[in-house]
Amino acid sequence: MRHRKQRSRLSMMTSRRNSTVENMVSSLFTHQRIETILGRAKVVRRLAEKLITMSKDDTVASRRRAYQILNDRDMVGVLFKEIGPLCKNRTSGYTRIIQLGFRRGDGAQMAILELTDRKIVEKISKKKEKVKAKTVEQSEETKKVAKQTPREDVKEDIGEKREESKMKHVAKSKLTLDEEKRTEKAKSEERKISGQRSFMKNLRGLFRKRGDR
Repeated sequence: MRHRKQRSRLSMMTSRRNSTVENMVSSLFTHQRIETILGRAKVVRRLAEKLITMSKDDTVASRRRAYQILNDRDMVGVLFKEIGPLCKNRTSGYTRIIQLGFRRGDGAQMAILELTDRKIVEKISKKKEKVKAKTVEQSEETKKVAKQTPREDVKEDIGEKREESKMKHVAKSKLTLDEEKRTEKAKSEERKISGQRSFMKNLRGLFRKRGDR
């Protein structure tokens, strides 16, 4: 009689099915979230919740039982140190399944299996890390400069700069009428001389062409 002994075979041999389920459970504990087929997610959920309930009682016997299933000491440590304390306030429902659409190709129902209580780890890109490091360095440098230079020296520097700007404005004052007339005459003479030179060059070119004929 096989009453209440229903088992999903997942279209695999027993040894292969056990190894795949164990590997998926270990990846669930490391990444806290996996994406797989709905049938496999249901099978992995049973074993994962069984191990999480086992991890609440941190004893040598429970660790040995978990090691018989996972066959990895590091994963047993992660289960009892990180995942067990997260699920202390829960009696059940340690994991949840979120159904997705159908997979393109074979049309299999996809799903996400994740822990209900999990640590949120922010992934920062390398560019953001470099920008943060530069901003921190610049802020530290500005603080050092502010400590080294007192406020009185800063005020004196500002006053000197203002005086220099005033002197430059005075130097660039407007020219008188006589000076403007002289500059205009000089420019007109230069234009006449340049026009005569160009005219003479054109005449020379014409005479040369006629002589060649």
